[in-house]
Amino acid sequence: MRGFLITLAVLAVLLVGVDFGARFVAQDRVASQLQTQLKLDAEPRVDIHGFPFLTQAAAGEYPSVTLTAEHIPYRQLRDITLVADLGDVRLPPQSLLDGSVRSIPARTVTASAEVDPPDLARILKVSDVTVQPVTAQTLAARGSKVADIDPSQAVELTSTTTVLGQQVRASVIATFRLAGGQIVLSARDIAVDAGDAPSSVSGAVTSALRSRLGSYSARLDPGQLPFSITATDLRAENGKLVVSGTAQDVDLLGGSL
Repeated sequence: MRGFLITLAVLAVLLVGVDFGARFVAQDRVASQLQTQLKLDAEPRVDIHGFPFLTQAAAGEYPSVTLTAEHIPYRQLRDITLVADLGDVRLPPQSLLDGSVRSIPARTVTASAEVDPPDLARILKVSDVTVQPVTAQTLAARGSKVADIDPSQAVELTSTTTVLGQQVRASVIATFRLAGGQIVLSARDIAVDAGDAPSSVSGAVTSALRSRLGSYSARLDPGQLPFSITATDLRAENGKLVVSGTAQDVDLLGGSL
């Protein structure tokens, strides 16, 4: 009996190994085709979710797949991260066996482009910048100048800058919106970051800092989302500005079905 259980355990380990190996091969072949189609410098990361993989491969149906492509330059941006969550992907088993992946139909695709802080800092012409969501409490502490702002449509941008010979951390409240597929940042208020000591900053420095408010307004073009998806949503998430959109019935290698 003990020998039988050991044999079963060994077989289970072998099957799991085969399953993960087959998943790796499938992901690599799909990534290669997507790299060519999207004209990427490097292969994207493809993650086929769910276990076991072999049952999905046999049916040619994959309920959940994620595509991630990093460090993509586009127009004025140099370091975009693209993420696409794919639902109900269909891929015939034979195309994976012989490597002839000619189409990758998906029932739903949600694609997003993440603007990394270094790109934003370069456009704003500051040395660094952090992006944080805004709360109602944050706005209330700033006073009437930002009382009309919807917290869900605003971010707090914090950067290091030199004003009248003094290096300070500037904290900017800016609203954001989508206009013609572009991200529009509109600076509304600027102050010395609470992490500094306000008492050490002269009134002249504060006044000079406020004169720079307009420099924190900008238009950013994240480019066309993959698979001809129209951008419909913009949000601040995990320290980045993220623009996204959703489409249905898309062939990842050829556009809409």
